[in-house]
Amino acid sequence: MATSLNNLKDRLGSIQSTKKLTNAMKLVSSAKEKKLNNEYSLVIDFYNRFLTIFNNTIFINRNNPDCDSFNNNLLKKYDSNKRLLIVITSNNGLCSGYNNEVIKFLRNYYQKNDEILIIGEKGKNELANENIDINDEFVDYLKENSFDFKELKDYLVTLYNKGEYKEIDLIYTHYHNSLISKVESLKLLPIDIKTNYKRNYSPSFEPSKEEVVNYLIEEYLYYTLYTKIFDSRIAEESARRLAMDNATKNADDLIDNLKLEYNKIRQSNITSEINEVSSASRNLKR
Repeated sequence: MATSLNNLKDRLGSIQSTKKLTNAMKLVSSAKEKKLNNEYSLVIDFYNRFLTIFNNTIFINRNNPDCDSFNNNLLKKYDSNKRLLIVITSNNGLCSGYNNEVIKFLRNYYQKNDEILIIGEKGKNELANENIDINDEFVDYLKENSFDFKELKDYLVTLYNKGEYKEIDLIYTHYHNSLISKVESLKLLPIDIKTNYKRNYSPSFEPSKEEVVNYLIEEYLYYTLYTKIFDSRIAEESARRLAMDNATKNADDLIDNLKLEYNKIRQSNITSEINEVSSASRNLKR
């Protein structure tokens, strides 16, 4: 019995130490999530305002759709049978099903001849044994460059201008709220120009149409990457917070169960000892 009690004490001590660790990690992830979320509210506000400017500058005129032609390769559809898929995963683990959901989405989205540009060590490790083309040049990009995506943007522009891909898509995780995140896809290139039904005129460009259009298209690609990958980072921290919160609650349940078991055994030992004393006392009286 003594050995059983000592084993239970050791298990309790171990689980209590684990609980302290998971609770600390939950608090850290919660703080990161809150910080990123506050920053994201500014990012998405800027992005939406930029999209308004972009769509009011580069659009198809509904009254005269042929009057506006934009000579930029990032708007061109190339005759190719493959896509480049940019997949955002995490560098670190302990974030529950975050990476699993991304990989599951990718497997359903993937088509023959597609190539993958992977960002995040976890995604690279998960896809290591898959029979697909994986470009891991930017696998550590988030870790090393934080939210500076100019190098990635320039790389994608160079790749697309070669005409090897019919499409470049981004697979990321959209953060809806503190409990819900969802993996989504977005076509980055070619950029689709929308018909503007509110305006029946073509804008005047200064210093030149080509210069303004080229600048806005490059900025659109950069800020789209920035916003959507920022979105994924919040979802990652949210998933990690939830995972650590669940681990802490599970630790509490285990601790309660072990304490109950410990007290039952201890009570049984005490009862047994009382019985032995009573029995010895009765024997002495005889």
